[in-house]
Amino acid sequence: MRKIVSLFTGWLLLCCFTAMAQQPGGKAAPTSTGVIYGKLLDAQTGKPIEYASVALLRPDSSVQTGMLSKTNGDFSFENIALSKYILKFNFIGYETIYKVAVLSAKTGSIDIGNVKLKANVKSLAAVNVVGERPAFTMAIDKRVFNVDKNLSSIGGTATDVLKQVPSVNVDIDGNVTVRNGTPTIFIDGRPSTLTLDQIPADAIQNIEVVTNPSAKYDAEGMSGILNIVLKKNKKAGINGVISAGATSLGSTNGGIDFNLRQEKFNFFLNYNVRNRKSPMTSRLYRKNIGADTTTYTEQLEDGDFYRKFQTGRIGFDWFIDNRNTITVSENITGGNFNKYNEQTVNELDAKQQKVRYGTGIDNTLNGFRNYTTQLGYKHTFAREGEELTADFTYNYATGDNSSNYSLTYFDLSGKPIYDPKKPELRNGSGEGKTTYLTAQLDYVRPLTERSKIEMGLRSNTRKFDNFTNTYGQNYPSGTFTLDSALSNNYHYQEQINAGYISYTGAKDNFGYQVGLRAEQSNYDGETRLGQKSSYKISYPVSFFPSVFLSQKFKGDNEVQLNYSRRIRRPWFRDLLPTIDYSGQSASTGNPDLKPEFTNSFELSYLKDFAHKHNLLVSLYYRNTTNAITDFYVDTTLNLNGQVQHVLLQYPINASTRNSYGAEFTLRSQLTKSWDLTTNINLAQTKIDATSNGNNLSNQGITWFGKLNSNTKLPWNLTFQVSAEYESKQIMPQGEREPKWSADAAIKKDMLKNKALSISLGISDIFNTDRNLSYTTTSFSEQENYRKRLTRELKLNATWRFGKMDTNLFKRKNNKSKENNGEMGGGDNF
Repeated sequence: MRKIVSLFTGWLLLCCFTAMAQQPGGKAAPTSTGVIYGKLLDAQTGKPIEYASVALLRPDSSVQTGMLSKTNGDFSFENIALSKYILKFNFIGYETIYKVAVLSAKTGSIDIGNVKLKANVKSLAAVNVVGERPAFTMAIDKRVFNVDKNLSSIGGTATDVLKQVPSVNVDIDGNVTVRNGTPTIFIDGRPSTLTLDQIPADAIQNIEVVTNPSAKYDAEGMSGILNIVLKKNKKAGINGVISAGATSLGSTNGGIDFNLRQEKFNFFLNYNVRNRKSPMTSRLYRKNIGADTTTYTEQLEDGDFYRKFQTGRIGFDWFIDNRNTITVSENITGGNFNKYNEQTVNELDAKQQKVRYGTGIDNTLNGFRNYTTQLGYKHTFAREGEELTADFTYNYATGDNSSNYSLTYFDLSGKPIYDPKKPELRNGSGEGKTTYLTAQLDYVRPLTERSKIEMGLRSNTRKFDNFTNTYGQNYPSGTFTLDSALSNNYHYQEQINAGYISYTGAKDNFGYQVGLRAEQSNYDGETRLGQKSSYKISYPVSFFPSVFLSQKFKGDNEVQLNYSRRIRRPWFRDLLPTIDYSGQSASTGNPDLKPEFTNSFELSYLKDFAHKHNLLVSLYYRNTTNAITDFYVDTTLNLNGQVQHVLLQYPINASTRNSYGAEFTLRSQLTKSWDLTTNINLAQTKIDATSNGNNLSNQGITWFGKLNSNTKLPWNLTFQVSAEYESKQIMPQGEREPKWSADAAIKKDMLKNKALSISLGISDIFNTDRNLSYTTTSFSEQENYRKRLTRELKLNATWRFGKMDTNLFKRKNNKSKENNGEMGGGDNF
């Protein structure tokens, strides 16, 4: 990643330098010229620094010209007018230095020699944390976690990647939380219809975790924003990566990442295919408390979850000139997620003795197609750091689904029981489509070297159309009729318009950022099946302020204090009044659900100990009104023409939710070859909820921890172990039991420049990852156990190919060969 960032930064700086040098009003060069040359080296390692910015300045500090250092660190300026010059050397992560050179008739050729750059460990914008590639960086308003070295997620999906990221929790269903709250998940900074399991891990460059976003970011998300940044190769020449893998459960994966960059164009193409199999089992045991009797119900399911999909991305960057760049990309994803379950229902009496049982199937098939088109434009101005960006994202997804449900009851002798209150057979089919349109305009203008103003506009439109027809078999005729309770025809649309402005400044070691975001939204939904109903909601302009303060102290200490106001709007599924029924449980949406608002405060402390140990401590507090939470109620539903008693789950607005906690992240370079990262989060949460006259509240202390150990072994081996633990979680009407898991992997790098890597990993070593929860209502007590077979042995291979030679296609004469002699073979990687 460092090479990608360095190359991009270098090109951006070079464009600025060259553009400034081309400004009108420059003096004509005299006939006598000379040459200035040298080599850039890392002061600590002595290795060449490539793609660093080298600017040639006139005595008045105006720019004469500029270039990037070559792969071997060389730089040279030829045909330069005889005069006095200042050379400015600038590279991301290093201190900027200056050197003076005087060209005269006697010294027409000057060798600057080896210029050694020292690492900048006190950068104001971000603090790098130990190692050649930092585990995370911390800016004034976000943290970036690099995942390219994570061995456990190789060959997996975004779900596997997020499980390794500090501050982030992922359950077995792929539900993501950050500090016990729901974040907003973006892909490349934009909303998407893709699920986490539809994004290959090998396509991800890094994860941006913004626990308390500033006004620049969307106000959506109670606990911040998770931005999944996809890989986009910008290395010069032809290069790429080919990968393939297989697992002990029969899963397979493969992919290719190809890039071609020369002169004004950068073309990129990647393709990934995944075929995953996950055996799964569940058990629901419920105590039914009646007015005069108590019974028990046990529901068992056992089956497989198949996920097969492929995704491709193609695009290009067109560097029109030094200040204008256009980027176009297209992403296509398609596949099928299918679940096949065999189910058994046991009904027991008050003594928990079985009185009858039922068997059948509960299968669902889901197909999807996703198309994402992105168009971006970037313009840089003569003033360094001033830029204007505009982008447009069009995301369109289609899906189809079908279901097949059967349940036949038997007495204890095995004789079928035909009960009209227990439908035997249901099947359904449907389809849907989703459209996202996002347009954004951002402008950044530096005011001084340490202050800038940012502003922007954004408009986001989302449309959902979904219908499902479910048919149930009638008894005793055997005919099928439409079951309106389990069918739907629904349309939903939302429009969110936003604008923001923020100011960033600094004085000595004190930095600050203040911002204000305004958002206005409209929602409308319509049920087009049976008794039609619709709603329209228009929210006036809401303001979301943010304040960020940062103070640096001697000894590599930094303290940050920030505040922001957040919103969580009901999601499409939260509002959809369609019943999802399975056995004795059902869930539905709530069209009356309102957005929740959160005031979020965070105090962080970062300390570096001798560049070997890095400690990040964060204290946070969130106060939420109209908090959205799940509510359970015993009720009767008319399913397939029959009245059935079920436990119904749906979201409601609680009165308040107050959460406060502390997070500790410690990364230690214990030895030269062993580093350890530990993350612990402790939180106190209290929920007050009221529904149908019932006053409900619950509170408790929860915590989770993550551990990641990386060890470099002889023979180019890398060994990694990771583990996580999550304590008991509270719910308004129950709790979820603790859980833990551990992963391990080893990687072997081979061939020249580590071009080939083979990794062998095992996930969930002790097969302990599962969900176990308890729910209590006035009429029932329920235990719900769900488990996927997550212990899996994974073998993957990755081969990197290509050259890093920008002149690969342009050598036509001996002079060119001489000028690029050391680069002739390229830089294999």
